Amino acid sequence: MNAVHFVVPAGIDDPARPSGGNAYDRQVRDGLADAGWTVHMHEVGDLADVLARLPDGSVVLLDGLVALPAPEVLVPESRRLRLVALVHMSLGDAREGAVLSAVASVVTTSNWARELLLERYSLPPDRVHLAAPGVEAAELAPGTPAGSSLLSVAAVIPGKGHDLLVDALATLNGEPWSCLCVGTLERDPAFVASLRRRADPRMRFSGALP
Repeated sequence: MNAVHFVVPAGIDDPARPSGGNAYDRQVRDGLADAGWTVHMHEVGDLADVLARLPDGSVVLLDGLVALPAPEVLVPESRRLRLVALVHMSLGDAREGAVLSAVASVVTTSNWARELLLERYSLPPDRVHLAAPGVEAAELAPGTPAGSSLLSVAAVIPGKGHDLLVDALATLNGEPWSCLCVGTLERDPAFVASLRRRADPRMRFSGALP
């Protein structure tokens, strides 16, 4: 039977840590199992230790949050393991380039991301694959007629652009608006504190919500 070792960040099943990446990883895990694969999950603490314990020739799917910052671990291991990097979001740095050049295959979550990686790192197109996420049916949110109630859903960290949102909302010059930011506040407290100092009181931060 086919087997894959899936290396993911800690807490992908923790309801207190909701994220699109975690939801995607759970769907990949369940989809592989439904397709007949034996899936061995590894919530990573020490990546080097996790990989060192795997038999030669093992197929290893690695979430990009774990894989892309760690070329010093993955490049040597790529000589004995069949590594596949799952890229939710490109880092755009030399570490990522080293990892993606070493792994056997790359999986991206959008065609835009695939084209970006192909252009940025000159990867062989037949090694970079698309597995776009779907959606679960849900009722439509009612919205507001004038579009004055805004919702941002993302962890409050620099890479998600909340600082740019603060600047954009400051240009509305008296227009009525409110903005609710839903996402964890725990990953970069200093960034959260700087946002709160700059943000209009109409911009509220709820923390993570399941």
